Amino acid sequence: MSDAIVFPALSPVRRKDLGTFLQIHPYARQRLAEADDVLGYHLSDALADAPADDDYAAPVQVAVLVACLALAEWAQREHGATPAYCAGPSFGERAALAYTGALPLADTVRLVDEIARAEKDYFATEHRDVVTHSFTRVPPDRLDELLAGLDWHDISGRLDTDFHMVSLRETALDDFKTAISAAGGYSLYTMRPPAHASLFTGVRARMQQVYARYTLAAPRIPIVSYQDGALLTDPVALRTALLDGFVRPIRWLDTVRGLREQGVDRLWVAGPDTMFSRLRSTVDTFAVELCDLRRVLVRPRR
Repeated sequence: MSDAIVFPALSPVRRKDLGTFLQIHPYARQRLAEADDVLGYHLSDALADAPADDDYAAPVQVAVLVACLALAEWAQREHGATPAYCAGPSFGERAALAYTGALPLADTVRLVDEIARAEKDYFATEHRDVVTHSFTRVPPDRLDELLAGLDWHDISGRLDTDFHMVSLRETALDDFKTAISAAGGYSLYTMRPPAHASLFTGVRARMQQVYARYTLAAPRIPIVSYQDGALLTDPVALRTALLDGFVRPIRWLDTVRGLREQGVDRLWVAGPDTMFSRLRSTVDTFAVELCDLRRVLVRPRR
């Protein structure tokens, strides 16, 4: 049996906790200094100045990347984590690049910054009427009934048997949320800009131009795909998976299956996470160690 490290998808994070962690934790401070050198500005200042209502601003994304990698080092050095595999659903796959050595940290910082800015620019003019909504407590048979009432939708994530992400027209969102509640479900979060839908071939094409400026190496440990659970060990396959993430859904159940097939029985979830460490499919399958900002900031370091 073996361990795996998981870098979670991007989710709303308490900016104050994130900024504090970057400035006071020794592993984070080292990476923060490297990020400052790459960006040419102080990331902590940019994080503080980022719009409060923009969870996907470039400084926020780079700050989360830095935090994820620092937390992974903390898990390894302070708690003996020895992951043999890595997974990174959605945004987390970018942290996986740096962690596994598929891309140097400096290049990963540049890449995340570029992606955030290119994505914001793209969705400022394209698909402005589309959002991605996450919700839970809706079994598959009831989900089909909900989706039948939409004129257009795309499945953006299947995170658990009753936990889904659906992209839809924003004009249909209120009625959809009402239908979710009527079905006994619980609405969680609406993403703007949307993500992981087959409609977004334009953003994939734009990101292909971004990724073309970076050379990927073979990861030092296999990355388990969040799209189908396959092992990603080849740089070409990894690049394709990264680009496909813009148009294919998160399939966490397949990731769980892929990890189990490799004999993984413990997950170290490194990063600000409110979801993947709590999913039933995760906690019923693995021993879970959550290495998040709160755990590091509240508990004294040894």
